[in-house]
Amino acid sequence: MDEATRARLTASIEEFLTRYSAAFESGTRDDLEQLVHLPVVYIAEDQVHVRDRYPFDPEKMRAASGFARGDVTKRIIHLEPTRAHVLIEGIRYRGDGSPIESINSVYVLQDRGDGWKVAAFSGIRADV
Repeated sequence: MDEATRARLTASIEEFLTRYSAAFESGTRDDLEQLVHLPVVYIAEDQVHVRDRYPFDPEKMRAASGFARGDVTKRIIHLEPTRAHVLIEGIRYRGDGSPIESINSVYVLQDRGDGWKVAAFSGIRADV
């Protein structure tokens, strides 16, 4: 892949990940579903789920945990014209700035002709 193509793809993925983070931090389950291919594959602690809806409701998660924002690093670890693997590492914070947990996730993105979307993901949470 030439550098111009790599740069274009990287920029489009970074723009997608910004929209995904915004939907996760302040959007609804419906907002997130616009950014995933359904069914979506979610690899949980105990099994692999193939879901016709986004696996959880971010509004309920924010209400239960106080989550307000994340401080994350996003790194594209593999890139093809229609598929990318992204490593996302960071810390989730409450509105008062106190940490909730760290999160390390792997996302598989695909562009099936309608822009980048999440096809599969898995995250591992830990105390901070």
